[in-house]
Amino acid sequence: MPRGIRVRARVNVRTTPPVLRTKRVHPVDGDGPRLWNAKRRIQSSKGLSFWQAKNLVNKDELRRQTWPGCKAWKPLIDNEEINMEWWKLDSEALPQFIEAHPNLRTLSPDVKTFIQQGSINLNRSNILRILLDPSKYFSFPSNVPHSMRKQVYFPSPEDAVVLMRTPHLGPRYSAFDVPLHFNKLDLKAYLKDVYNVDVLHIRSAVFQQKLDRKEGRDMYSRGQAFRPGSKKKMTCLLAKPFVYPEEPENLDAWEHNEYWASMKAIVEKNREESEWGMHNPNQKHRKAIAVQAQQLLKGKTRWAPTWQNFADDWRAMRGLTGAESTQQPVGGSGPSV
Repeated sequence: MPRGIRVRARVNVRTTPPVLRTKRVHPVDGDGPRLWNAKRRIQSSKGLSFWQAKNLVNKDELRRQTWPGCKAWKPLIDNEEINMEWWKLDSEALPQFIEAHPNLRTLSPDVKTFIQQGSINLNRSNILRILLDPSKYFSFPSNVPHSMRKQVYFPSPEDAVVLMRTPHLGPRYSAFDVPLHFNKLDLKAYLKDVYNVDVLHIRSAVFQQKLDRKEGRDMYSRGQAFRPGSKKKMTCLLAKPFVYPEEPENLDAWEHNEYWASMKAIVEKNREESEWGMHNPNQKHRKAIAVQAQQLLKGKTRWAPTWQNFADDWRAMRGLTGAESTQQPVGGSGPSV
């Protein structure tokens, strides 16, 4: 390398983060399909059976179908442009055809509206999927354009502002758990705009979380150490005093006792079936043996070997009483020890 050329040092230039630009799409008011939480919500969309949907897509089956008023519609859908694809009719004729056909008439309103508004871009396979299971078809956002969605916008749980219960503070102070990007002006504007609460002073603090570990691959290894994200808290001095509502003492309306009893039973069962239960003694069995030993020592119960009481148990199961109970089973049919 020539001496006149100097190697320039690499300078780490901090690039400006990209600007997040969001464009809210205003959905069209109507009876379009609901996509928010479509896989878990109550499925109200109604389709057709397999043979009904297949006959509406198949050209030959559609020509052979007869229903009241079919003669007036067959020349319209049997021309060269439509070619028995009834979903390609114009915006005026398609709703009338759907209401005239006995099977298409039973579809739910959201399915009818979707076919009427998006019929130009649909093909036979899409129509068949919509008619068979419209809820499954609507659960995929790529199948429905933005203009036809009924979207519900919810804030992220990480951006929630949580009011803390602080009995140690006075009535003019209130504490909040806020996101890390929240500042004092944001909280002041939030309380004023949403709850019409005036704030005089705000103090903020960021708390670092304790070191934690991930679960290991097995019971003999330790997981990787990590530190959870920090938390931010703000304490506000309110212009007017605010007293937090008292906690309800009677929780029977929420089935508090039944819930915790079932949760304890589930946790106990999972612990017994896990590796901890396999490698540790059964405490319930130990306590039962200890109670039985105390009863024997106090004379409340009398110990006897199992083989002495086995014949009496066998007779009791047979229903023998009195003199009949002294007879032994014939032919060695009694229980074997």
